[in-house]
Amino acid sequence: MQLWIGIHMTTHSLDTLFPLWSEKALSAVALWQDRVYALTPAAREQGLCLGMQRNTVSGLAPGVILQNRDLAAEHRRLRCIAMDLLQYTPNVILNPVGQAHTILLEVATSLSLFKGPCNLCHRIRASLCQHRTLHYRLSMSPTAQGAQILACQSQTSLRRTTQIKTLHRRLDLLPVNLLSLDQTQLDWLNGIGCHTLRQLQSLPRNGVRQRCSAQVIDEVDAIYGRVTEPRHIWFKAPELFSCHYNLPTHVEHVQTLQAVAGRLIERLCAWLQARQCATDTLVFLLHHEKGRRARPPSRLVLLLSRAGWQPDDFSQVLDQQLRRFTLHDHVIALDLSIPGIQPRPATSGSLLPEPTQWQADELRLIDLLRARLGSQSVLEPRPRADYRPERANNWVPVAPGAASQVGAHSKHAQVPGRLTRPFWLLPQPRLLTTHNDQPLYKGAPLHLIRGPERIETGWWEDTGCERRDYFIARDSKSAHYWIYRQREALDARWFLHGLFG
Repeated sequence: MQLWIGIHMTTHSLDTLFPLWSEKALSAVALWQDRVYALTPAAREQGLCLGMQRNTVSGLAPGVILQNRDLAAEHRRLRCIAMDLLQYTPNVILNPVGQAHTILLEVATSLSLFKGPCNLCHRIRASLCQHRTLHYRLSMSPTAQGAQILACQSQTSLRRTTQIKTLHRRLDLLPVNLLSLDQTQLDWLNGIGCHTLRQLQSLPRNGVRQRCSAQVIDEVDAIYGRVTEPRHIWFKAPELFSCHYNLPTHVEHVQTLQAVAGRLIERLCAWLQARQCATDTLVFLLHHEKGRRARPPSRLVLLLSRAGWQPDDFSQVLDQQLRRFTLHDHVIALDLSIPGIQPRPATSGSLLPEPTQWQADELRLIDLLRARLGSQSVLEPRPRADYRPERANNWVPVAPGAASQVGAHSKHAQVPGRLTRPFWLLPQPRLLTTHNDQPLYKGAPLHLIRGPERIETGWWEDTGCERRDYFIARDSKSAHYWIYRQREALDARWFLHGLFG
C-alpha cells in the first residue's frame, strides 16, 4: 500500500516576489502576461481581482506594488523546498501534471523510521517552517492524485487520511473544477448540474468520454485509486550542491547569521541524505552591500576531521567558528557550497560502543577546539627520524583529519625498541654542577640507577656529532631524573634533560 503527502504552496508567486508581504500587510500584485496572477489580501480590499489587466490595476489602486512573476526564482525556491524534503523520502515529485507549485512525497516506507504518519507530518511541517514566509496546505492520501487534489482544494480542512474509504467520502464533496478540465468541458458539466465529483461519477461513463474525454474518466479513477496511476517522474538531487539565501534585512552581527547558516546546512544534509554521501568541508560566502566601495564576499570555511551528513555534525563547529569571525561590512546574502563529497561511513547496529565511535568523539572534540581557539593553538605531536630527544618530536597544528593519521606519520619515523622516556622533557638541557664527578641538582647529589643509553647522531650537521650517555638518576627524595653526560669532550659535563612523573 502506498501513502502520499501533498504540499501545495498557496501563494508561491507572492512569497517569492514579496517575502514579507504577510508581515507588512503589503498591497502587492504578481503579474503574468500583463494580468493579475496573484494578489495580497490588502490589494484585494482595494477592489482588485484575478485576471485584471495592468492598466486597470493602476487606475483602481495607484499605490499597489506591481511586479512580474519571476519563474526562475519560483522554480529555484520550489527546488530548495524539495531538497529539504528528500531527508524524509527519496520519492519526491515536483510540480505534478496539472498542478503547479505542488510537491508530492511517497512516504509508505518512511513511516516506521519516523514513528508513524502523524510524527512524520510534524517533522515535515517543522522543515517547511524553516523557509521564510511559506504559505502551504498539507494533505495525506493513499493515492498520489488524491493527495494532490486534497492539498489544492480550499473547501474543507479535512485533508489527511490513510484509509481509501475515508478518501472516497472526502473526494465526493469536492468540486469538479479541481480536475484537469478546459473551460468548455467545465461549462458543459456545470450546465447539466454536475458540480461535484460524486455527481460526475453518477453520470454514464461512455457519455462522459464522448462529451468530455477519456482522460477525465482516467483521472477520476486514478484519484479514487481504482486504477494504477501513471508512472511518475521523480525529482533528483543535483549533482553539485550550491545554495543561495537572500537576507530580508542587512545583517551586521555575526551571531544573527547562525540561524540562516543552519537552514542552509539543513538543505545540504537533505542533499547528502538523498545521495547517501558525506562531506568534511563547507564553504560559506557572505555577500556584502553593493556600491562604489563594495567589499568582495567574505569567506568562512568549516573543516571537519571526519565527514558528516547530519546537521549536528556541523552546527557546533559553526557556532564556535562564528564566535571568532569578524564582519567588516553588512551582509545581504549567503552562499553555501561544498568542494567535494565522500562515501558515508558504515554504521553498526551493535548495542556496545564501537571503537570507531570513540574515535569519532575524539575528532569532534578536536574540531570544536580548532574552531574555538584557532588552528594554530591546537597542536599534535609529529615524530621525526632523529635520535636526539629534543628533536625527535615536532609540534604541528592539527589539520582536518590529521588526528586519525598520527600513526601513519609515525610509521615514517619509528624509534626501535621500547625506550624509557621521562614524562616531562625540558625544552633545552640544563647544565648541572658536579662534586667529585657526581652530578648535583639543587645542591643534592644524584645517584645513577640505570644506564647508560648511548646516543650518537647529528654528524651531518654543522654543529657536529652529538655523543651522549643517558642515565636515570635518583635523589634523596626518590625523585627520578633523566640526565646525560657528554662523551669524548675535554670537559665532559652533566646535563638534566627530563623529569619522570
